[in-house]
Amino acid sequence: MKIGVYSGSFDPITLGHQDVIKRAAQMFDKLIVVVCNNSEKKYWFSLEERTEMVKELLKDYDNIEIDNYSGLIVNYLIEKDITFIVRGVRNQEDCALELYFADGNYMISDKKVDTVFIPAMKEYIHTSSTAAREIARYGGKVECYVDEKIAKKVLERGKIYAPK
Repeated sequence: MKIGVYSGSFDPITLGHQDVIKRAAQMFDKLIVVVCNNSEKKYWFSLEERTEMVKELLKDYDNIEIDNYSGLIVNYLIEKDITFIVRGVRNQEDCALELYFADGNYMISDKKVDTVFIPAMKEYIHTSSTAAREIARYGGKVECYVDEKIAKKVLERGKIYAPK
């Protein structure tokens, strides 16, 4: 069975993330979407809230499993004996950073974890969780960046972070 892992903080999960997930799910017998905590980031939503949003949006996929993890994602793959990590890339900056991480993950895993890159579709090149949060802070049309099923949650959370 060919298994892939797609990880992210998903704060919140965007339409771009969903597109990469949909496309990756076609490549693998099973895709595990891992909601991660990054110690360098300050989150709007808790790990549990982010995991629930991801589960809500991906519930109709038969070959997708949702998990969460705190730590190096390569360690997750090593622990689970999975060899493929999926990464989406939107632009040259993403590509350079993801190439750096891919090489590091490959070396850390003793050359057992390889990276599959999925380029963003043109309509999602500017889509990011950061942009979605900024739009939500000002009560904007967040549905351009996140699924309508979670747009209300994102807008409500945006009110907490809105400028005073």
